[in-house]
Amino acid sequence: MSAFKSFVRICPLKATLSHTRFHLSLRTIDPPVVYHRLLLFRMNKPEGIDAESIGNGVAGPSWKAPELYCMEETCPHLGAPLSHAEIEDIEDTKAIVCPWHQYDFDLKDGSSSTGLQACTYDVQVRGAEDDAEVWIEAPHASSDASTREWELVEMRGVSEEFLDPPMPSLSRLSLAADNDFTSRSNFSSDPAELPEDLPTSLLGFAHLILRTSNPELKCLLTREAVTRLRAGKLKSIRPTVGEIKRERERDGGLLDEPPREVEPIAPGRTPRRGKGGSEKSRILMLHALANIEQYAIDLAWDIIARFADFQINGERLPVAFFLDWAKVAEDEAKHYTLLARRLVELGSFFGAHSVHAGLWESATQTAHSLSARISIIHLVAEARGIDMNPLTLAKLQAAGDKESSRVLEIIHADEITHVTTGHRWFSWLCDKRGVDPIETFRAEVFANFRGKIKGPFNAADRLKAGLTPDFYEDLAGGLGLNTDRGNEPAPGGKVDPKALAVAEGDEHIHPRLT
Repeated sequence: MSAFKSFVRICPLKATLSHTRFHLSLRTIDPPVVYHRLLLFRMNKPEGIDAESIGNGVAGPSWKAPELYCMEETCPHLGAPLSHAEIEDIEDTKAIVCPWHQYDFDLKDGSSSTGLQACTYDVQVRGAEDDAEVWIEAPHASSDASTREWELVEMRGVSEEFLDPPMPSLSRLSLAADNDFTSRSNFSSDPAELPEDLPTSLLGFAHLILRTSNPELKCLLTREAVTRLRAGKLKSIRPTVGEIKRERERDGGLLDEPPREVEPIAPGRTPRRGKGGSEKSRILMLHALANIEQYAIDLAWDIIARFADFQINGERLPVAFFLDWAKVAEDEAKHYTLLARRLVELGSFFGAHSVHAGLWESATQTAHSLSARISIIHLVAEARGIDMNPLTLAKLQAAGDKESSRVLEIIHADEITHVTTGHRWFSWLCDKRGVDPIETFRAEVFANFRGKIKGPFNAADRLKAGLTPDFYEDLAGGLGLNTDRGNEPAPGGKVDPKALAVAEGDEHIHPRLT
């Protein structure tokens, strides 16, 4: 590696005072797109200043930057997630201890008593007091890293367990629900309980959760699976071929559609939700979103179960793939929990109104292809969500519904990271195949989606997730069109507008709550 180091600006120092640990996702600015994920650790607070005073220009002359460390997000041994690992003082050095096999790694240089070496990154605090900024050494895992320019695309705190200081407003509203998921998801008089005999693998949990009809139990199982994953209590994350075969031969194997306690109806038969001016209208909005989140939990587990044996050029999916979608499932379970609780606070409950299964129809349509699944579910449907959420949020805010607004703000921030996850793995697939991501995406949309990709587009948040306008502008799906009658797409996924006039469009994948 070259002695020259380049650095990437991460954030103002004051932004690190909310948590003691942060997930960082960096991305190359120029194609081919490469993602890299790191963890940032803050061991103490700036001296001579406190969390309340920073940002107000009152720091004194004794100001001293905090102790910050940065390293890879996963263990170099078998890819265990290090976000929740313990930090110990070992021979006057701070070391992180992998939860799976207790390997220790010095946070400063990555050395280990086992002889393994973790990749760490220099952290600089540039400036002082109110103007201080955090910069991190650019990734150097790839051979051309020294010539690549990187940007930060995501910085998120590592759960409520690492909040510093605690945030009473979020705790009171149960908005994060990241470290107390079980107690906060029990809304009924007969709460869901975890079964005694639980799976010992991530794949086993995926199949069990997909077979579970009770959404509260689905959330509990999701939280339990991710908790055991982080603690190293699962026997496998990336399943063996034998394990995949056994799970698919048990209890119906891969499901065509997960069971539901609320029978879905056709998308076009759901009631009009209004514009959010009345409480009834807002309840219908939140109910529709809770239904989407319920299906989103299953979609995250289904991509793990359905594509567990996927190979590309003879290479299986890496452990990071399974870790990423388990985290997405955890987020979606949190979102459902927040929405279901808010419905109860408004005097309703999930299941009080009709729902549709349009999102799962798209999952069925893309069950044959990982590329198609990511394209339609995560780069079309979830991207549609980040378009619509701010518009819905404006309706809630105009109605003075602060509690529902805060819920939707949390959901929206997470959804951007989910589209980023989809973009990351779609880019990975395209890189492995040696194909252009934008051309491939537009072809997948034409083959597996019905109707025009409609605006308005939240271009700023789409860009945060990696979706430049070339991905989605002037784009339509040709699913169901009669290609024998001249409706083949023009270059770039364009189709005859007259042909689209009879196409279904995309209302069935995400509620248009405006």
